[in-house]
Amino acid sequence: MEPIPKLMCTQHPDATVRITAQDEVDEAVQGYTMFGCDEVMSDYEGKLTPYAQPKDIVLRASRLGIAVGEKYFVTPRIPNPRLEDVDRVALSIEASLIANYYSYKHLNTQAVKWIILPMTEEPETVRFVQRFIMKKMRIYYEELGLPRMDIQLIPLVEDSNKFLEIHRYVTILYNTLKDFDANLQYMRVFLGKSDAAVKSGHIASALALMYALYELSRIDEELDMDIQPIIGMGSPTFRGGINNPKLVEYEVRHYQGYKTVTIQSAVRYDVPFSEYQKVSSSILQWLGKPVRKVDAGVLKVVRRAFESYRKTVSKYLDPLVKFSSCIPSTRDRVTWKEYGRVFGLEDKLLNVPRAIVYTATWYVLGLPPIFLDAEFITESYKNNEIDEILNYMPYLIEEWEYEAQFFVPSIASKRLDEAIVKKVSEALDYMGIKPEVNETYKNILELNPVEPHVIALAKIRGFLG
Repeated sequence: MEPIPKLMCTQHPDATVRITAQDEVDEAVQGYTMFGCDEVMSDYEGKLTPYAQPKDIVLRASRLGIAVGEKYFVTPRIPNPRLEDVDRVALSIEASLIANYYSYKHLNTQAVKWIILPMTEEPETVRFVQRFIMKKMRIYYEELGLPRMDIQLIPLVEDSNKFLEIHRYVTILYNTLKDFDANLQYMRVFLGKSDAAVKSGHIASALALMYALYELSRIDEELDMDIQPIIGMGSPTFRGGINNPKLVEYEVRHYQGYKTVTIQSAVRYDVPFSEYQKVSSSILQWLGKPVRKVDAGVLKVVRRAFESYRKTVSKYLDPLVKFSSCIPSTRDRVTWKEYGRVFGLEDKLLNVPRAIVYTATWYVLGLPPIFLDAEFITESYKNNEIDEILNYMPYLIEEWEYEAQFFVPSIASKRLDEAIVKKVSEALDYMGIKPEVNETYKNILELNPVEPHVIALAKIRGFLG
């Protein structure tokens, strides 16, 4: 089987450093060389990325002697036609095929072997986009003289409920590829923690993702095909924590069974290079470890955690939206008000910020977002159900201990209310954690207005959101 990339360099706006779309070609080369990533995501989802970017990465890399298409790859993330205009979908697919045209002409290789489809919620969209890609490719090898180059769609699933239905997405993609006689030695499937956490909280999204990893290993045997899971996670625990030097040793164990991990912006720009190396070496050391067994019994825990989280968040949507305007954009993305996330509340659908702005805003509110599970944690202790959760998430207490340094009750009670502070304090007591807030961080967070100091706070954390 051809080599599957292990470390995927992304363009997430989770760092304190501003990176323009023009900087991203140089950044891709740096990802290959300095950071040891064998794959670069060229990201078009809700983002103003030039359509020439994949081609420009190929040409820059080829001039520098980087073996694009052999050891290193460009993997575009295209818009989802259900959520963005179809012209952006078509043009980003065209950009991928043009990159292959140039990599074949200059290097006799295929730089783009996979295309990522984000926010995969409807299997029919998976089928539509994969068929679109494969039909478009025929023009390139029939009219432009390129050899046949299969490009496989990678469904990016970013919802806890959809993690629990991962079988459907994989089966539909498998059958679509079979229709086109595509290479079916293996299939890559992408599980994103961040947006799942926005919709359902840390515990529900973590458990559902672990369940999906286990299910993928079972589908692997059923279809007699090698499924290669990618996990997308950032630096804060809410977004998976695997990019965090202080958390990586825990998270590689929580989510073992992965074959590729995203290397996001904060871990490349906001921590010392030696700390980055700790992250990458831990990820590579645990790569390919056998997946942990997570049976269907976890589903009831996921549902309870999700309901508790949603009930908590629904009380604080107004300050969340208000303070989200404090968070600067560090990439050329469209505003979240144009392309946000939908939060279901009873019979209403509410627009909330995308995951990084959402996460960063909770820190500005004085409350690390994993603490939104506080009521569920307390109830689980009271009902003697905590052991079941800790069986699946053995490092949950260590995650809470880490985040406690950024919990500032004086700010949370002012910007949110006393009730949430009381719930978090009670959960911390049950977990045996005595919070020791970072005093410098607390003093900066208490400055009024806080807007000019958001980046300073993020630098102390080592990530924006």
